[in-house]
Amino acid sequence: MILSKAIELTFYEGGGVNCIGGNKFLLQADGTAIFLDFGQSFSLEKKFFDEFLNPRPGAGLGDLFALNFIPPIKGIYREDLEVPEKNWWEKLTSHPQYQELEIDGVLLSHAHLDHSGYISFIDTKIPIITSLTTATLVKAIQDSARTTFQSETCYITPRECTPENLLKATLTKIPYEQRQFVALNAHPLSREYEEFWQLTPTKRPLTYCHLNIFPEDTMRLGNLSIKLWPVDHSIPGACAFGIQTSLGWVIYTGDYRFHGKNGHLTRQFIEEASRLKPILLITEGTRAVLDFQTDQKTLTEDDVADCIEKIIYQAKGLVITDFGARHVERLLSVLHACIQNGRKLVITTRDAYLLESLSLVNHSEIPNPLQDEHLAVYIKARVSPTTWEKGVIEKYRFRSVSAQEIHSHQKEYVLCFSYYDLNELIDIEPDPGGSYIFSSTEAFNEEMEIDAEKLLNWIRHFQFELYGHPNRKNFEIITHNQDYILHVGGHAGPKDLIETIETICPQYLIPVHTEYAVFFEKQFGNHPDIRLMVPAQNQSFIIE
Repeated sequence: MILSKAIELTFYEGGGVNCIGGNKFLLQADGTAIFLDFGQSFSLEKKFFDEFLNPRPGAGLGDLFALNFIPPIKGIYREDLEVPEKNWWEKLTSHPQYQELEIDGVLLSHAHLDHSGYISFIDTKIPIITSLTTATLVKAIQDSARTTFQSETCYITPRECTPENLLKATLTKIPYEQRQFVALNAHPLSREYEEFWQLTPTKRPLTYCHLNIFPEDTMRLGNLSIKLWPVDHSIPGACAFGIQTSLGWVIYTGDYRFHGKNGHLTRQFIEEASRLKPILLITEGTRAVLDFQTDQKTLTEDDVADCIEKIIYQAKGLVITDFGARHVERLLSVLHACIQNGRKLVITTRDAYLLESLSLVNHSEIPNPLQDEHLAVYIKARVSPTTWEKGVIEKYRFRSVSAQEIHSHQKEYVLCFSYYDLNELIDIEPDPGGSYIFSSTEAFNEEMEIDAEKLLNWIRHFQFELYGHPNRKNFEIITHNQDYILHVGGHAGPKDLIETIETICPQYLIPVHTEYAVFFEKQFGNHPDIRLMVPAQNQSFIIE
């Protein structure tokens, strides 16, 4: 623990260093220790695991420690995921980054799994500080997800050790344990929201932990002052943080952009952060590239919305829109296009649950599917729906739509489907000539290219007209793309990164969440006022 007047930052393997995602950065200052995010390391996991080979639940934290997925810090993890007989900590004492430490909290920038996923393994007594919208998303995502020990970000299923030294879930009469969440810059909770926060997706009871609300954007955590700013990103509730230390302010951007409908929030954050004259800026650099053009037009979410509306206006049959999970802003753009063209937007039960949960927070911005006549919910045919889905099916029965109904009135609907919903087309039986709008990230690795080819096979089979580029390597059926902008990313572009850094003008700069540290070296390696520090995995920086 750093007790002297210094700031120590520690970086870990697969933890947002020389890669995109998996952010988990340990900050120690003034006798206080906090993590900046605690994300799932997808790039590291893909080196060892795939769809059918995963960390063993019965091994608890063992597989994760063995493969360096999580930092070797004794004192921050759930005890119920440890197997005493395995003596992990004795083995880990020889690890160069092993330490015993109590942390005061985790600052969670947003609900994407590459920033939040490994919170599942953190001790439930450690508070998670975030925005109210992010806390809501974390719970709604877990409620409606397949239950595993890797998806317990809001509440956990306690484990117990068997005589064979394997971990298993306790009996269902043993309650879930809810984490301590703290929401900054949040309004008082409604009765409906309190009921949502206490709701469980199964019959297992819950040891309820009240969601702590701070109406201000600042709180004390240990000996540090924590400030939250909302920023624009491709998921609601994203935020940046400021940490006030005895040496000065540390700014952590999380993931951010300027080109969404809430770009003004990002600009306000940058302006306010610059006035703090921070000692250190930790910024994401997902879209950092060397060959960018300074005069290139920045494409926006409004551009995407306009193109989607034009396609739906021209469509002669069924329309499918395919975009990233929990991209609520894109969903709202499609909903607006449906309203303008006299169609209904059909969403899945999972989307309905998510929107209803978010409407408890953002009453005016997020439509409640129970009340919006322009939304319908598609009910998949299942022999045994999960408990949470049964509740959604019952609640939305009067707004539900079947495959047969869609087949009979194809020009009246737009389906909010993804690749994982396409087997429902077998029951819907769409007529040839429908429109498939691919409004998501293009394939950029071999695994995504394989999925993109499968998606194209579905599109070929049902004779949809494709708009968008699932995979630019296959142009065989791409004939409707020349005039349409159907996707913009959730991250700041190169020009925006430079503007952000120069405006905030920190004494020290650390780029993370990037594969192009060379971009920052070229732009700021010889800057007269900013000292660039490029982190490496399993490395610490001390600023005094």
